[in-house]
Amino acid sequence: MKAWPVEPTEVELPYARSLIVVDKTVTTSGGETVRSRHIYISSLPCRKGCAERFARLIRGHWGGCENRNHWVRDHVFGEDKTRSKNWSLNANLALLRMAALRVRAELMPEVPWFQITEKAQNKTAFVYQLVVNHRSK
Repeated sequence: MKAWPVEPTEVELPYARSLIVVDKTVTTSGGETVRSRHIYISSLPCRKGCAERFARLIRGHWGGCENRNHWVRDHVFGEDKTRSKNWSLNANLALLRMAALRVRAELMPEVPWFQITEKAQNKTAFVYQLVVNHRSK
């Protein structure tokens, strides 16, 4: 990983302070080597040791935001399969999905999503108990 200081510009990216380039090499289970380059722009200034700091921030983003949020919304809730063009409907569904993520994080962080969805489909009282902020039995 390399990081370079960036001079701020007033037109395109006024708050850009650093350009981060991550060259990634992954070996697949089939033994194939896949290389990729990821480029990030940050408003944080580049100082001594900034490459390690940016590496932690990038890993934290992928672990927190992408893996525990977007992946769950896409895989568990099928958000990407929504074909409705109704903005209000999509906004309300997104709000319900985010509420479900929050309820699970607060009340059942150790329970896998498949167990939660299976229980919710088979036991109506389970969902009610979660809504009123009680642990299910």
